[in-house]
Amino acid sequence: MSWSLFVVPADELTRDGMADWIASAESIRGLPERTPPVLPRPSVAEVLDALRAAGCHGTNWFEVVDEPAGSRLPECPGTAACTGDGTLDLGEASVYTAGQTSSLPAVAADAAVETVTFRKPNPAAVLRAACALAALAGPQLVFDESATAAFVIWPGEEPADLEGDWPW
Repeated sequence: MSWSLFVVPADELTRDGMADWIASAESIRGLPERTPPVLPRPSVAEVLDALRAAGCHGTNWFEVVDEPAGSRLPECPGTAACTGDGTLDLGEASVYTAGQTSSLPAVAADAAVETVTFRKPNPAAVLRAACALAALAGPQLVFDESATAAFVIWPGEEPADLEGDWPW
């Protein structure tokens, strides 16, 4: 079975229908009473730097057209190294930039990222990645494709402090 987790800035709750859709989730943690202010979006290069610094790896479902070869996520070190709950495999990672409606194979390193998605990830890796993105770009809303759960991560929150509430 294929499943995905989405990470978007929490200010995206102002999009048409997003707040109502998320409010229908079975499990919700950290939703603010008021939508946070819109903050500058990080670039593709900054997102990749944050994910690498968090120790995550995965399969890039996009290409950074104007960056050196080292600008990708590290690939999975192998099945033997990636078994178990604590591995930091993000699965198939995609980035969506401003105005983009589908994952494109090629993005500019300086393009502003609005959404990061992970298909078939280890949930522990997504928690680590979302904390890194919150530290970089403000509060992040994490949800699955059916909005069964919604989880807001705030800057300064650490994965170890959130593991007990993490629904995935």
